[in-house]
Amino acid sequence: MADVSQVGLSRAVGGGSTRSTGLVRAGGVAAVVAGVVMGVHEWWDDRVPGIQEGVVPSALHSTWVALMFVGFLGLSALQWPAFGRFGRLASGLAVGGSGSLFVLALNETWGFVRSDGAPQGDPPLPVLVVMFAVLGCYVAGLLLFPLATIRAGVLPRAVGIFLLVSVLLKIFASGVLPGTLALMGAAFATMGLAALRVVRSERTAPGQPSESSKRPASA
Repeated sequence: MADVSQVGLSRAVGGGSTRSTGLVRAGGVAAVVAGVVMGVHEWWDDRVPGIQEGVVPSALHSTWVALMFVGFLGLSALQWPAFGRFGRLASGLAVGGSGSLFVLALNETWGFVRSDGAPQGDPPLPVLVVMFAVLGCYVAGLLLFPLATIRAGVLPRAVGIFLLVSVLLKIFASGVLPGTLALMGAAFATMGLAALRVVRSERTAPGQPSESSKRPASA
């Protein structure tokens, strides 16, 4: 495995590139806010048993998916110098999946607004195919991105493990365990906070190599 350039990562999160630093900060903040909105969404849905439909739950879903998209952008920018091929694939799936899912979620929300919250009919077959493809990309990104984070070593490996475990629980145990969406939100927010701490530590000592820049890139 090749060493990560000390200059490369410091430019990504330090004073060398204001644009990259701003993206990482925006992503970190978005990840934290996304976690909060996911918790609110969980609370809203748990008020009444069963699957909730309507303007409010759909709008909450659209909001946290949009924030997750921005979060993945910033987290990817932070770790990009340490990402190997696997990490860049995971990043592309996470960013592309969450961005595409936001488009679908926003369209669903707009449909509820136009129909005054009335249930919507089943979409045509071509739209269903696109929806399944987007969901597959999104789920793959959710599973692979924390693995890429663990391999990259830029952020504490514990935050990657936390996100991975919470995603697995959300996928496989949401019907058994309560609060899995809120748990996934807490894990994503924790990753955002860790990214913000890395940016802050890099800017306090811009002339010195950071611990993250010394870590190897994953193959």
